Amino acid sequence: MSERFWVDPQYAATLTKQGLGDLGAVFAWQAGDRLDKPTLEDWRQRWRVRIADPDGTSEVLYLKRFDHPRLRRQMQRWLEGQWQRSTAGVECDNARQLAAAGINAATAVAYGERMVGPWERRSFLLLGEVPGEALERWVPAHMPPLDDAEGQPLRRRLVNQLAGFVAAFHRAGFAHRDLYLSHVFVRLDGHGRPCETDTNLLALIDLQRVFRPRWRRRRWVVKDLAALDFSTPADRFSRWDRLRFLCRYVRACDRFGSARELARRVAAKAEGMRRRARRHNAR
Repeated sequence: MSERFWVDPQYAATLTKQGLGDLGAVFAWQAGDRLDKPTLEDWRQRWRVRIADPDGTSEVLYLKRFDHPRLRRQMQRWLEGQWQRSTAGVECDNARQLAAAGINAATAVAYGERMVGPWERRSFLLLGEVPGEALERWVPAHMPPLDDAEGQPLRRRLVNQLAGFVAAFHRAGFAHRDLYLSHVFVRLDGHGRPCETDTNLLALIDLQRVFRPRWRRRRWVVKDLAALDFSTPADRFSRWDRLRFLCRYVRACDRFGSARELARRVAAKAEGMRRRARRHNAR
């Protein structure tokens, strides 16, 4: 049996004071807000943690705990080549690799795991809060409809920012198995609008689904782009907005084909996703 525990040095004293200083303490801890969803499997837990920094300010962190993952999850991890890493360990590695590549994403604060050979007994990951709101929620609620001319500059800015962000992510060799708008956060100003002066406007979450494909990279890139297209509301972004996105993407990352070729592949993949969604909803 092997056990690992890592913490960002700048958080070590604060987490120990908070009662989160070792693996056992983290799994015994019950002082935060539990965020579980009805669909979340019983071996997974999510918590919101508020810690007090030495200077007196408070900070919100998010805790993911995985206790005795089911066989299906163990096998999935093995098939992905992660024999020696836990569920939390994989996500922690992804967070640190994204940070090293300059990709804005949730920050790893601490993680721990207990393994017996390739079997994961338990693991946890503590992540920094990503400011803002998921594009999945923000776009339908706040993006002006297509016939509102005043919304065009904002729409164009978001398209350009998202294209550049995803292109940088792919250029660094990454892909995401679920790159929907729900997993991209937009930083907002005090009025609930995307920050005008922030160059790091977007950030990625759900980093457990991030990986570096070793072959068939174009397939995964097309899947990422199609997932974004599928999850983007048609009454907020037009066909031309989507084409503009791909043109901007190709300018920043031209290694996976022309905008025309990508548009054809992405449209076909996204339509397949929509057909499956319609069949699922019809059940």
